[in-house]
Amino acid sequence: MASPSPEVTLRIETPSQSQTVSLDDLQKQFKPETLKVYNQVYKREMTYQGFWLEQVLKIAHFPKGPDVIFICRDGYTALLPAALIGKHQWLLAYREASGSWTPLDQGGQQVSPAPWYLVSAKKASFADFPWPYQIIAIRSLRE
Repeated sequence: MASPSPEVTLRIETPSQSQTVSLDDLQKQFKPETLKVYNQVYKREMTYQGFWLEQVLKIAHFPKGPDVIFICRDGYTALLPAALIGKHQWLLAYREASGSWTPLDQGGQQVSPAPWYLVSAKKASFADFPWPYQIIAIRSLRE
């Protein structure tokens, strides 16, 4: 099974600091989780490997309470309300269980969801918060 590049990183930003955590850092702290979910984009069940969002936020000393902003490679940003975080609802996936990514259609082009894809354990969540992909950073506007 192919593994993602060891250079997979995630930037964590607050108004006063920015830090980077690597996939390797997270794997040393947490056992990767496997989550099988129905993906609305692909219109089928898919299985992902990653880390629960609340674990990633905790290891990065992300402030408790504020909403989380996801910054994607193409500049897209998505705001996840703090009230929706926790209880193993969101998996920050670094790959599909097969070891590689299935490309997504983005404006007629096929793109990889890498390096990070936020998926939810709750199928209905997609209607309220379309799952961001190609995540490169997580930001808080508060300390």
